[in-house]
Amino acid sequence: MNTMTATPRPTATVGLLELFRRMKLARRLDERLPELVDEGLIKGPMHLGIGQEATGIGATAALGPGDLVTATHRPHSLYVGRGLPLGPTLAEMMGRATGQCGGRGGHMLVADREHGMLGPSGIVGHSLLLAVGHGIAQQHAGERRVTLCVTGDGSVNSGAFNEAMNMIALWQLPVVVLVENNGYGLSVRLDRHVRETELYRRGAAYGVPASRVDGGDCEAVRDRVAEAIARARDGGGPTLVEAVTFRDCAFSGSDRGGYRSAAEWEGQVDPLDRAAESLLGDGTPREVLSDIAESVETELAEAIAFAAASPWPETSGLFAFAAKWDGREAS
Repeated sequence: MNTMTATPRPTATVGLLELFRRMKLARRLDERLPELVDEGLIKGPMHLGIGQEATGIGATAALGPGDLVTATHRPHSLYVGRGLPLGPTLAEMMGRATGQCGGRGGHMLVADREHGMLGPSGIVGHSLLLAVGHGIAQQHAGERRVTLCVTGDGSVNSGAFNEAMNMIALWQLPVVVLVENNGYGLSVRLDRHVRETELYRRGAAYGVPASRVDGGDCEAVRDRVAEAIARARDGGGPTLVEAVTFRDCAFSGSDRGGYRSAAEWEGQVDPLDRAAESLLGDGTPREVLSDIAESVETELAEAIAFAAASPWPETSGLFAFAAKWDGREAS
């Protein structure tokens, strides 16, 4: 099992410039969402991923067509990384009829079959249970497709995590489990709820290859996850990847704070700054990065305008939708 040592980088279809664009879009989306809550366009608490963009964007960049993603309550970078159309995604967050789920899912439960995004689970650890089912289906279909299961460090002590890991390993399912370790399960620091804080080591208990990667390095995440996906696609079974990242925001909109010291921010490097410095160092003109920032603002503004102008779901449609998923026709 490897730690954060460098790994050979396979040829990737998504280069750093595009990874930077996706991270920039995910960042601006998360910066804009609390404002939309304040404006009353979105209801309820918001779980942002500011500072964690490199992990979600890098991991999804390693996926191919037909692969699936299960996620947690902090999934926005996965939405962007999987290419969900931003207008309908924001409409879903606003509860509008033009959203992928007709306005029923809110910000954390957007499901988009066309883009391989399964509805995330707001229950910590349960994304692994979904991954078991989809992994079995993929294995039986024999189409060499893979499920990327994203979970957090706060889930590793749950029964769901450990029972699902056992099944994934026992049945050698084509599942890659990515643990986003941002150091906190809500307000509980990692070393206060686990003795072994290098979470990738848990893979050994299940006979699953595991490694740790710098979750702030988008290319490193992409490449480490790509290796795991290739292994699963070739019938080699599951892999556990721990991405060490940093949540540079509150747990949610209801977070009252006070549990983190200012010293924790010392030495942290913004993943967007890291990518920008690398691009500039490789000769990318600064104007190109400025153009990306402008295009992101335009894309986001157009998506918000589309969502805000979208209609509310019809009451009759809500009942029909519920009846459909209940296996019966609406009366």
